[in-house]
Order: sequence, then structure tokens, then C-alpha cells
Amino acid sequence: MEKLLIMAYMGTGKTELESRYKNVVDFDFQDYKYIYDESIRHLPLEQRKGSTHLRNENPDYPKNFLADAVKLLEEGKIVVSPFIDHVYKAYDASDIKSQINDLKIVLVCPMRDNFDEYLERFRRRGNSEEFIARREKEFDSLMDLFDEANHYERIVMKPGQYLSEALKENGIYLNPKS
Repeated sequence: MEKLLIMAYMGTGKTELESRYKNVVDFDFQDYKYIYDESIRHLPLEQRKGSTHLRNENPDYPKNFLADAVKLLEEGKIVVSPFIDHVYKAYDASDIKSQINDLKIVLVCPMRDNFDEYLERFRRRGNSEEFIARREKEFDSLMDLFDEANHYERIVMKPGQYLSEALKENGIYLNPKS
């Protein structure tokens, strides 16, 4: 049985995918990469993102993150992680493909000229301006990384499209929750 790892750009609908489909895990790196200050640990993840002054690097990252990703994939979960430089490089440099039989890795990003739509999505979901500024600063280099990653299946999202629609359009069907 094919196992599926999807790396999708922020704001594409990873969390929504988890809420609507069986066996899908929105597998974010934040709680693996960072140790958050007690004053913000209770906040929802989207509000903690960008609080760089209230977090410290976790020395166990990315080993802790990759180990749990492997476990989830072995359990038959569809793992959906953010497509961001360090997450992509962690997966790409790991031996995850040799650990998981029949692993399919798919990268999903917006069109290069459609970043304004994602700025609005970030604001609607409550991301901080610090988070948004970092996404804006790194967007072009991330799109370059996406363009160069031709050893993975890649999906470019159309304007107004969300992850579930883009996957279905590209022949990846998920089982809806009842």
C-alpha cells in the first residue's frame, strides 16, 4: 500500500485537510523545532507562530520530527507538513524513503505570482505580522527550491484553490470522514 507524505505551502489548507479526511495528520514542525516560553505555550499554534523572541531552538530537531513522521507513515497516516526550507531539507536529507516502503512524496505550492492571496489567508487565520513578514521575505527563494525539486511530484495550486481540490485534480483521492 502506498504511503503519502505531502509538503504543502503555508495557507494552502493543511489543517482543513486533517479535519475533513480520514488518516490525514497536519504534521507541523513548530512543536518539534521550538521550545516555547511558558507565557505563550497555551496559545493556538497559528498565534504562536512568529513569536521568535519567546521561543528557543530545540536541539533534538529535526531528528525528533523525522522519527515521529516515520511512525505516522508506518501507521498508515497521510502526513501533511509545511513546505518550508528547513522542513524540506530535513526530509530530503533523511533516509525516510529507505525507511518507508512505497513512499510517495508530493510538494504543493501556489503560483509564484499569487502570493497576495496567501498574505490574506495568513491574516484571516490570525498569523502575526512577524510571521507574515518572514513568509514574504522567503517566498521567492522557496519558489526557487520548489522549481528545483524535480525528483518529487509537484503540484502548483491555482488561484482560489485549496489543497483538497489540488490533490483531487492531480489524482490523489482521500477518504472523507463520515
